[in-house]
Amino acid sequence: MLNVLSIGGNALNNSKNLDSLLEAIAFLAKKGNLLIVHGNGPQVGRLSDLEGTNLGILTAQTEAEMGLFLGQEISKRIPKAKAEVVLTRVLVDRADPAFKEPSKPIGRFYSRAQAARLAGRFTLKRLVHGYRRVVASPRPKRILNLSAIEDLLGRGYIVIAGGGGGIPIAYRKKWYEFADAVIDKDYTSALLAIKLGAKSLFILTNIDGAYINFGKRGAARLERAKPKELLKYLAAGEFEQGSMGPKVEACADFVRATGGVAAIGSLRDARVVVALKGCTLISP
Repeated sequence: MLNVLSIGGNALNNSKNLDSLLEAIAFLAKKGNLLIVHGNGPQVGRLSDLEGTNLGILTAQTEAEMGLFLGQEISKRIPKAKAEVVLTRVLVDRADPAFKEPSKPIGRFYSRAQAARLAGRFTLKRLVHGYRRVVASPRPKRILNLSAIEDLLGRGYIVIAGGGGGIPIAYRKKWYEFADAVIDKDYTSALLAIKLGAKSLFILTNIDGAYINFGKRGAARLERAKPKELLKYLAAGEFEQGSMGPKVEACADFVRATGGVAAIGSLRDARVVVALKGCTLISP
């Protein structure tokens, strides 16, 4: 039995979040195989500011650094756990409209004044908590080294893969090359979960579920939902693009494809979420 756990890039920057995450990992590891996917939005944004190079290359750097750190923490804190990192190459399509319409937030938040000064340098978008740089985020098409992940899972490892959504690879002139983009880690989590036949997909973020009227009077968390219901709310604009939107869509895709269950909940209460409580639960 395989569970897939998707966590935000801020998880590894906060000791309380990390403690909560490790409790959840220990719980899931006792129940079967476990695959962990982490985000890298804050980290790849900072690195891009410093290096200004191809985002595919920077994703590979952050996937290695963050994955190794998480693997070490798992090995230190969970007795007998074996964790391995797979630098995951993910195929994307150069014809994907995302290359012309940046939508994936990376890096830090900016005030309105700061955003105005940076407008000529980056594409910025106003989100709930402020302005943030957005970059191309094509959909993942195929996991190019899926067999390596399958092999490690089969040998009982906790596998950390698809970090930052995976390393975006595009086909050009009969060969593969890095794509200047960042793949949304939730879409990659769902793709991995589907291809590997996972039973459950857990997406941990900074709020305790998917909300209707989020940030407005009368906001309410969806306690339970079917994929069709979630997609209806998504089409109505209830979930922010590049934030909650990909999470609910990824969960809906997974549940429809596998008949499994998915949950969106708070990283601070990770152990509760993986027990399918205090979150938004998506089921067939």
